[in-house]
Amino acid sequence: MIPSEEGIRLAKRVAADQNCSRREAEAMIVAGGVQVGGKVVTDPARRVKDEQTLNVNRLVSMAALAPLTVVLFKPADLVANLAWLQNTVGLKAAQPGIWGAERLAKMQHPLTLPKGASGLCIFSDDLSVLRHLEDRRSPMEEEWMATLQGEVTEATLRALNGPGIRTSVNRQTESITVLRIAGKDIDGLALGRWLDQQCPLQDLRRQRVGRLSLSPLEPGQWRQLEAYERF
Repeated sequence: MIPSEEGIRLAKRVAADQNCSRREAEAMIVAGGVQVGGKVVTDPARRVKDEQTLNVNRLVSMAALAPLTVVLFKPADLVANLAWLQNTVGLKAAQPGIWGAERLAKMQHPLTLPKGASGLCIFSDDLSVLRHLEDRRSPMEEEWMATLQGEVTEATLRALNGPGIRTSVNRQTESITVLRIAGKDIDGLALGRWLDQQCPLQDLRRQRVGRLSLSPLEPGQWRQLEAYERF
């Protein structure tokens, strides 16, 4: 079969027809914004012929190309990774390019949570967000809530109130103590291990990163950050 009978790649045809880059054309296609002969095609490598009619929805490409940041409430018994993200978020609103496996598999996971901890978990492909969260010269302040068995001693509280870290008792009974711990560059795994050596640690939850709080999410829930929201 000669090349003219095989047609050309759909991405190349869309880029030429829409006068856009190949990257934008591929994003439009994967996002479900391109129809060939009245049927949606999501494979950029699909061969099409000159006589086949294309319909392109460029609004879909704008959503597909926009940076994406998702926050989730990770339960303590789950590992936060891309597989968990894909299973939790899945396909949304029939927009595979925006929420499907192709897009989610490229997300990065800054400020990871240890398996035993719960709370605010972040996935993003927004380079400005990733640079901000991973800047070791100016680390983000985090707020953690730790639930320990029994009463916490004054010595433990003093040890937790070092340079750059603030600890206060949020709630205390004879059976449990809930601590609020805020500071920069907190290692959740190291914090959990140290607390468990002082009193049996029942729960360690990251409540806030920068200005972004876990509320109103419940365990297992997620949401997309709006464009105006900042860490």
